[in-house]
Amino acid sequence: MITPDDVAASLGRNDGGFGREQTSYYDIPLLQKPHWGWEIEWYFFIGGIASGSAILAALGDVIGDPNDARLVRLGRYAATLGAAVSGVLLIKDLGRPERFLNMMRIVKLKSPMSVGVYALSAFSTISGLMLARQAKADGLLPFDPAAFVPALPLNLAWAASAALLGSYTGVLIGATAIPVWFSGSRHIPAIFVCSATSTACAFSLAVLTLIPGTNAPALRKIERLEIVAAVLELLLLRDYRTRAHALGKPLFEGRIGARLRSATELFGIIVPVVLNLPGAIERGEHVSPVARVRTLLAAGLTLAGGLALRQCMLRAGKASAADPRAYINHKELGSSSAS
Repeated sequence: MITPDDVAASLGRNDGGFGREQTSYYDIPLLQKPHWGWEIEWYFFIGGIASGSAILAALGDVIGDPNDARLVRLGRYAATLGAAVSGVLLIKDLGRPERFLNMMRIVKLKSPMSVGVYALSAFSTISGLMLARQAKADGLLPFDPAAFVPALPLNLAWAASAALLGSYTGVLIGATAIPVWFSGSRHIPAIFVCSATSTACAFSLAVLTLIPGTNAPALRKIERLEIVAAVLELLLLRDYRTRAHALGKPLFEGRIGARLRSATELFGIIVPVVLNLPGAIERGEHVSPVARVRTLLAAGLTLAGGLALRQCMLRAGKASAADPRAYINHKELGSSSAS
C-alpha cells in the first residue's frame, strides 16, 4: 500500500509521485489495451469471407444466370462453415460458452457488440437454412426446411444479415476511445466491407478455378467485382491515412505500417488487381492453364492481404492505447475545437 510518505519521497525523486519513471501524467497509459488475440483476428477474417460469400451467393441466385449455379452452391456451403468457425473463435475468445449466451439476454441497438452478436446469430440461422436448401438440391436431404419461404425474401434477409456481419466489426472498433481506431471510425467499416467482398471473391475464384469445367464467364464476373472492391479498399486506406494525421501513426508507420503497405496494399491489392485484369477483359468460354495459375496466385495474395489487414488493424489499436499522449492531445484538440 502506498503511503503519503512514499508519495512525498517519490515526488522528491521527480518520478511522478507514484514510483513510476515519468515526469508528468502524459506518460501514464490512460486506456486499457484491447485483450483480443489471434482468435479475433481470424474471427474478423473468416467472418468477412463468410459474409462476402453469402452476398455473392444471394446475388447469383436472385439476378444471376445458370452459369452462376456453382458460385451459389459454393457460397451457401462456405457461408455456413464460416459462420460456424466464427462462432467457435468468438466463444474461445470469451473464455466460456455461457458468456456468449449472456450477451444475448438483452438487445442494445447503441452497442455494436450487442448488435454484432445478434447479426452473427441471424446470419448463422439463415445460412443454415440456405445450406439445407442446397443440400436438398444436391440430394443430401430429403426435404427443404425453408420450402415455405420464397427464394427472394430469404436471399434478401441473408444478404442483409451478411452485410451487417461484415461491417459491424469495423463499427465496433471505431466506436472506441483508442485514437487510431476513433480517427478511422468512418473509414474502417467501409474498408472491412470492401475487404470482405474482395477476399470472398478471391476464395470463390480459387475454389471454382480448381473445379474442372467451371464456366469462364462466371469467373470473369467475380474477377471484375473483386477488382472494384479492391480498388475501393485501397482508396479508403489512403484517405484514412491522410485524414488520421498523427493519430494514424500506429497503423501507417513503423513495423505495422510497413507490413500494411507491403502485405495488404502492394501484394494484397495492387498485384492481384494487375493479375486479374487480363481475365476480367478476356472473352471466350474456356480458361487457359496460364489464366488458372494467374487467378490462383492473385487469390492467394488477396487472402493473405485480407488477413494482414485485420492483424495490422488490431495490433495498431493496442499500440495506440499504450500511447497516452496521443489520447490526451486528441481530447485537448477536440475540446478546443468545440469551444
